[in-house]
Amino acid sequence: YVADAHVPLHTTKNYNGQLTNQRGIHAFWESRLPELFSENYDFFVGKARYIADPLSYAWKVVGESFAAKDSVLLFEAELNQRFSSDRKYSYENRGASVMRVYSEDYSTEYNKMLDGMVERRMRAAIIGAGSLWFTAWVNAGQPDLSRFLHRKISPQTEQELIEEEKIFEQGKVKGRICD
Repeated sequence: YVADAHVPLHTTKNYNGQLTNQRGIHAFWESRLPELFSENYDFFVGKARYIADPLSYAWKVVGESFAAKDSVLLFEAELNQRFSSDRKYSYENRGASVMRVYSEDYSTEYNKMLDGMVERRMRAAIIGAGSLWFTAWVNAGQPDLSRFLHRKISPQTEQELIEEEKIFEQGKVKGRICD
């Protein structure tokens, strides 16, 4: 939840622009921009750190995200005024479907206006989640986790994983359930 709280639109009832005629902005910010630009993001955020007060930390994250939501909405509204709909959207093949998406030009301009916000929020989510996991481990008395390092899986399970990977690569599965 705390990682998800790093998304500014998750802190407002106008989470998908439905109140400001900006429907689809949630997926635009959270999916389309990373899809286009995350290859250049730096996801190496350093070591997790102990968080003395996790609840205060979580509310701090929510506050920071809430403060950023105005930029997310206002910049897109401003950009929308400068782009005609034939330039704002394009169509891309997605598997067996053709989907309307925000154009690369529109996305690039919006990403520039946000000045790295998506990457910064993703980086903060990564270090935040890792730090909370570390904090939970410390608070649990730092139990020995080494027994989990060299788990052997049966050949049958290994074959199942290989088959699952093939299905995933074919685009027939969008997510995974881990045990």
